[in-house]
Amino acid sequence: MKIAVVGDPDTALGFKLAGAHEVYSFRATPLEYERAKNKLRELIEREDIGIILITEGLAQKVEIPEVKFPIILQVPDKSGSKFGEAQLREIVRRAIGVELKR
Repeated sequence: MKIAVVGDPDTALGFKLAGAHEVYSFRATPLEYERAKNKLRELIEREDIGIILITEGLAQKVEIPEVKFPIILQVPDKSGSKFGEAQLREIVRRAIGVELKR
């Protein structure tokens, strides 16, 4: 299974350098948000994608559908987390289906 990353150019570059399988970058414009939404739908339909990482900022601009597979996780971008630790813990708990201890 592959990991795909969808995010802003700076965050995408970081994941590309870290070895993510597929990386897609989008700038903060309405046209790019629409392109990102289409790319996200395309990635969800593919059987070879197991995890999709999307930056929190971009996730706020596109609709993220409720799907069981692939796993879609929101990650902080270069400006940090918009959710805070408690919400990130809940997102990870739901994604992996286990209780996380402090």
